[in-house]
Parts: sequence; structure tokens; C-alpha cells
Amino acid sequence: MLRFTEDQERAILGARSAFNQSQVALAASASINLIGNASPVPIDAWRRIDARATRVMRDVLVVFNRLAQANQQPVGLGDLVSYFPKISDSGEVHVSMDGRSEGLADAPTIQYEGTPVPILDSFARFGWRQMEVIRKGQASLDVEAVANHQRKVAEKLEDMVLNGLSSIVVGGSTIYGLRNHPNRNTGTHGFDLNNTATGANWLTAFKQIIDLLVGDNAFGKVTVFLNYSDWLYASVNEFTAGYPKTILQRLREVEQIADIIPASKIPADNIIGVAGLETGDWGSILSAMPMTTRPKARQNAEDDYVFGVLAAAAPQFRVDNDGRMPIAHTTAS
Repeated sequence: MLRFTEDQERAILGARSAFNQSQVALAASASINLIGNASPVPIDAWRRIDARATRVMRDVLVVFNRLAQANQQPVGLGDLVSYFPKISDSGEVHVSMDGRSEGLADAPTIQYEGTPVPILDSFARFGWRQMEVIRKGQASLDVEAVANHQRKVAEKLEDMVLNGLSSIVVGGSTIYGLRNHPNRNTGTHGFDLNNTATGANWLTAFKQIIDLLVGDNAFGKVTVFLNYSDWLYASVNEFTAGYPKTILQRLREVEQIADIIPASKIPADNIIGVAGLETGDWGSILSAMPMTTRPKARQNAEDDYVFGVLAAAAPQFRVDNDGRMPIAHTTAS
């Protein structure tokens, strides 16, 4: 998951503290004794909300979290687009016995490619009387209602990592995913991985992913992402009749495979491979604000309580000056 920077933590804690102070001031007015509600949100409620968010993210953000664990880059909320350089080759090596050389000092060509950083948000709403009933009954804030919106934001983050977000275009730059980046290495393996594919078919499909990456000068060990049902099929079926291992166990024995990760949001028969995931050569997850929940200001005691779940993040998949990238994606057809 994304880590909060100190500035991001201060921003969220400040918003929550300011909200509680405003509710205390509102409750002190004379009119509050007649109608309305102005209750601060106790720290225990925020802990429950944040704990529920963590569980939601662990459940939904399988691919997103694995990429973020490998490499994440904090950016500011004022950075609408984050750029990375594509640098051409330059320089030469001179070999001599005396070390005398004119030294060719040519400069590389640098091109910058950008990735927009959008804000995703979803709002949970409680009526003031609903909050008063909760307060009077000394019940906890309805965390599950907020969790619905946390899940919506998390699902959009996971979808963005896989399929990009074509609706966001800033200065000609858009957000691409693992399944639609124009520079990814692509191929078709031709197998129904969750039905008729044999162990040999699975091995052929994995070799294809490795060959695509090696052919693009990506020599690191490969982390493979699979559809959950396909992964389950490989985990319970024998590699071949009488062979004492499952298909998944045999695939994990391939030296070039670093890990095989199931994800429910990946379509069936899709195989995604990232070479050298831990090196960060593939790119990074840009983080202007990890997924969090904050209250909206209330001006009157009868206003609704509104809790906004928001995140400002995007995947940035990097390409070198020659258009190579350590990502491969294959499908059945």
C-alpha cells in the first residue's frame, strides 16, 4: 500500500482536528439546545474507519499494492502531471596504455514523457438526526457505510493500474495500464487456461512471456499476474498425470519466475509479466495522497455529515528512448 508522507499525515490529521473543533464551537451556540446536532468524531471512530480502509485495500488492491510495494514516488497535489526522462545513448570508451584521449563529450538527447495524477473521490452521507441517534445510543459510527465508498475508490485504483484511465488527458498525456500501454510487449498464447490447458500448455505460455521480455532486453526475474480463477486451476490440477506436483508448483520451479500473483480484476486467460519488479525500472506508483477519509465542513447543526474518501495516485510505466519496457502481456487470442 502507499505510505503517507509527513505532509500528507499533517494534512489529514489537521482536517479531522479542525472538523472536531468546529463542531464543539457549533454545539456551544444557543440554538443547538433546541434543534440539531454537532458532535465531534471521536478518535476511536477514525481508527475504525482507517482500519476498515486497510482491510479493503488489502482485499482489492492486489496488483496496485504489489507495484506500490516495489516502487512508489511521492508527488505534490499541485503536480497535475509527473514527467520522467527518456535518455538516448551517448559517449564512447577510449582504450590506451597512456590514458591520453581527446574524449568525445557528446550530450544525450533527453525527451520527457508525462503521466497525469488524478483525484478519485466518493462521499458517504449521514443525516444529522441519524448521527444524533448513534450518539444517544452510544453506538459506533457506521463504518460499513463508509467502507462502501472506500471499496469504490480502491476498485478504481486497481482498474487504473490494469486498464489506464483514457478519460484523463493533460497536455496530451494520459494514463496507461498494464493491459493497454502502447509500448508493452504483447502476444497470444492461444490456451483456455481455466479449462483445457495442460501443464505443458501453461509452461509454453509462461515461456512466451519470458521470451517477450528477454527479446526487449528485460533480463530480470519475472513477476507474473494472473486471473484468480486461472491461478486456482493451476494450483489444484496436476502438471501431468502421475506427476507429483501441480501446474503452479512446476511453474514456480522456472528459474526466471520471481512470483506468481492471483488478482480477481485481471480478465481470464490474461498473463501479465513484469521483469525486475524490485528494481523499479518498470516505473512507479505516483502518490499525491494515499486513500484516506476526511470530513467535510458543516456550517449548520442540521447539515448532513459527509465523509469524503479520496486518493490522488496514478501508475507511471516507463519506456526507454528506444521504446523498450520490461512489461509483457499475453491473451488467448
